[in-house]
Amino acid sequence: KIDNEDLPAPPGASEPCQQLRVTGTEAQVAAALSMIDQLLASPLGSELPLSSQRSDLAIGAPAEASAAVTEQRAVPKSQVSRLIGPGGATIRRLRDTSRAFIKIDNEDLPPVLGDATARQQLRVLGTDAQVGLAMQLITQLLAEAPPPPPAPPGASEPCQQLRVTGTEAQVAA
Repeated sequence: KIDNEDLPAPPGASEPCQQLRVTGTEAQVAAALSMIDQLLASPLGSELPLSSQRSDLAIGAPAEASAAVTEQRAVPKSQVSRLIGPGGATIRRLRDTSRAFIKIDNEDLPPVLGDATARQQLRVLGTDAQVGLAMQLITQLLAEAPPPPPAPPGASEPCQQLRVTGTEAQVAA
């Protein structure tokens, strides 16, 4: 489903903008975004090629491999907040820049034998180019993240340190 909303003209522009909201399964959203990209790149007044007009997406059939690509990656839970950013700003920027559908599952993945690090599943869906750019940006962002502190002996998760300063009464409160 594609909904649109009129937005006021940005500063310096004479015409208003429209915001599109695309909803559906991951494959449907990726296919719709791919078709929108094709339409925006085509000359004004032209139609999408027949190969892009997919009526089977409405009933949930899988998209063609060339139209949608999915890449998954396990991300340490300690770095998920870095991907999401304050108020979701970082993940929105990643989505806007790459034009890919990016989702981080809320549930932890099963632990890996010999490694107690909690991980969550990252899914990136879009065209080859969109997914490639999104994964490149995500890899760069995670490489910039400082490594989490080591877990104390006997603990499965790293601890965070908090320094509280003030008078004894203030700190106790």
